[in-house]
Amino acid sequence: MSFTHTSKISPAHYIKFLYGQYYKKPAIILIHLIALYFLSRIIQGTASIPSFEFYYVIFSIVFPNLMIFLNLKKPGVKKYVYAPMQYTFSDETILIQGVDFKTELKWSAIRKVTVMKHLLFLKTSRTNGTLFDKSLLTPEEMEFIRERVQNTISQ
Repeated sequence: MSFTHTSKISPAHYIKFLYGQYYKKPAIILIHLIALYFLSRIIQGTASIPSFEFYYVIFSIVFPNLMIFLNLKKPGVKKYVYAPMQYTFSDETILIQGVDFKTELKWSAIRKVTVMKHLLFLKTSRTNGTLFDKSLLTPEEMEFIRERVQNTISQ
């Protein structure tokens, strides 16, 4: 089976994806729990020196947004994320062709597939992967991708 789709990720979907990936990290959840504790101490007036708690709460609010903003401003985001890319799925590989690049991704290189509401994330390493607009796929094509990934992971 082989099929080709041209996918373009919208900025809104990419931002939602970044926030989702960021907030599922245990360290970030712990930072926010500590910030919530400090905020409750500030509100109750039990903080002896509220400046540390205040700055920690502000930091925990600003830091994630700053990290995502910097990620969106990286060079190449418009060219490699927002630009339309042609994906050709075959039995052996996934061929990804952008404006000025062409990549062949073997099924064995995919470590995990994350299915989200609008996106399909084909994770190739601990920090990298490929985003694809899931709404373009038929149920048969989605099942084909799942089978190919499960076959390579189980081997």
